[in-house]
Amino acid sequence: MSRKMLLLFIFLFLRTSMPFENAWAGERFAFDHLSYAKVLRGYAVNGRVEYSKLKQERQDLDEYVKSLESLSKENYKEMSRDEKIAFWINAYNADAIKLVTDHYPLQKRFGWKALAYPENSIQQIPDVWDRKAIKVLGRELSLNEIEHEILRKEFREPRIHFALVCASVGCPVLREEPYRGEKLDTQLDEQARTFLLDPRKARYEDASDTLYLSPIFKWFRKDFEKSGGVLSFVKRYLPGEIAKKISEDTKIEWLDYGWSLNERKGVT
Repeated sequence: MSRKMLLLFIFLFLRTSMPFENAWAGERFAFDHLSYAKVLRGYAVNGRVEYSKLKQERQDLDEYVKSLESLSKENYKEMSRDEKIAFWINAYNADAIKLVTDHYPLQKRFGWKALAYPENSIQQIPDVWDRKAIKVLGRELSLNEIEHEILRKEFREPRIHFALVCASVGCPVLREEPYRGEKLDTQLDEQARTFLLDPRKARYEDASDTLYLSPIFKWFRKDFEKSGGVLSFVKRYLPGEIAKKISEDTKIEWLDYGWSLNERKGVT
């Protein structure tokens, strides 16, 4: 075999054996969310997850979590800002699905905090928000750390609140495809519009000039200051005929947050 042929063989071997969509010839590294896409296609419909079936067929879910944990710091540095945001949103959502799947079927716990939530709620999992559930880039992370210490602190993108899904019906709808850097802006805009079109999460009462909103806007009010505040942000994504009625005099009332599990089976 000639030296030229040998080099060509080595090149092709390395190229085809790369585990992710790697950077080549100057291209940015892009993480492969294929196994997560399989989970969403197979077990998520209209934002609801078939956890009972997923618990029995969790190979793709476990494969995806393993791939998240294998990401190197070098490849992470090569990712664009939008790729990183997409990576962490997907990691959060997959981690929430994994936590529920690990503990499914959920059962009512004893204690005042557990009694405040439905039996089929992610809140029934002990220390669910602070439980170290995944190790990425050498850090053991909880759902709280992914959301507050990474996404909110490092990227300051308010639209993440319409993409992060904590396995509850009060959350945004779980998108049936992974978030991806090259289409992230469009995906986040679509999520915000979908969220605000759901009357359980946002509705306007003309007679009293009152806007009823999900408490997500109250909990993360500071995150929306970048967009001029809650009202300014909301007007961008509401239908035009409603948005034009909203002013600084419009009252805001907070809706209840639904903590029941976003489960597909037996849900109407």
